[in-house]
Amino acid sequence: MKNKLLLPVLALVIFGLAVLGVSQVKAQGQQGKYPLIIQKLVERFGLKESDVQAVFDEVRQERQLQMQERFEERLDQAVKDGKITESQKQAILAKHKELAEKRLQNPKDWQNMTPEQRRQAMQEQKKELESWASQNGIDLKYFFGWFGMRGEHWWFK
Repeated sequence: MKNKLLLPVLALVIFGLAVLGVSQVKAQGQQGKYPLIIQKLVERFGLKESDVQAVFDEVRQERQLQMQERFEERLDQAVKDGKITESQKQAILAKHKELAEKRLQNPKDWQNMTPEQRRQAMQEQKKELESWASQNGIDLKYFFGWFGMRGEHWWFK
């Protein structure tokens, strides 16, 4: 009976975290090697940390793939509607991939910065991206437009 209840509870918790976003979980702080929510699940249900972390990683990866697919579909539609060219679409995808890889290279860098250092780094990235977009004749709404309000990414204001 306990095992029958464990899976739905775990699935519900994971779904809730996926909706809220993994970044919010990280923002709550970490006491040890794993985020607090993973530690609590391990303690409450007697699971292995690595197994719970694997489930969280799997959900995160699935969500990232879904977001990437939606992003590409929207770019395809923009090409179809004549709003951007195929070469601009490819440039956007390449730049998007480049920035994602850069972000993954040193994730701890951002965590070790002060809020002012993060703000300054984000402003530098914004300027670089604006310059790139201008050189490629791309409106940045096609790079970020579907993730934030009024066609802008939340930090790109």
